[in-house]
Amino acid sequence: MLTYYFSAMILALLYFSLQKFTLLLLIFTQIVYNKSGDNMNKKGFTLIELLSTIAIMSIIATVLTINIVNIFSEKEKASEENLNHIITTAASIYIELSENKDLKETCKIKGCNISTDTLIENGLLSEEDVDRKKVINIYYENEEQKYQIN
Repeated sequence: MLTYYFSAMILALLYFSLQKFTLLLLIFTQIVYNKSGDNMNKKGFTLIELLSTIAIMSIIATVLTINIVNIFSEKEKASEENLNHIITTAASIYIELSENKDLKETCKIKGCNISTDTLIENGLLSEEDVDRKKVINIYYENEEQKYQIN
């Protein structure tokens, strides 16, 4: 009888996927376990079963926790990048729309510093969205406008 089950498992391994083979292996172990008469009335779990379940659940919890922390940090980083883009765009608009022609020329030659306070006062930024103490350093490198926020 045991040979029949063993050959059925080998055939299952050859013809079916690993998932189906695992299922048949579980059925086989249950049949063998139930055939031994002393374990028929046993209820509950063994220590090994409980420890292995706890170990698997802790591994899953660890992986989930790491993934959730990564998602939140990526979201925070993307939010900061979006805010920096809004600030630099507002500073660029301020320079282009400025009535002070020297400001535009000075920024192209030497670079210039514009505070977020100035951008808020001119209505280009909202006070709730940004810190008034930030300063945007605008400079040109190879005819390309660059920004640095301090």
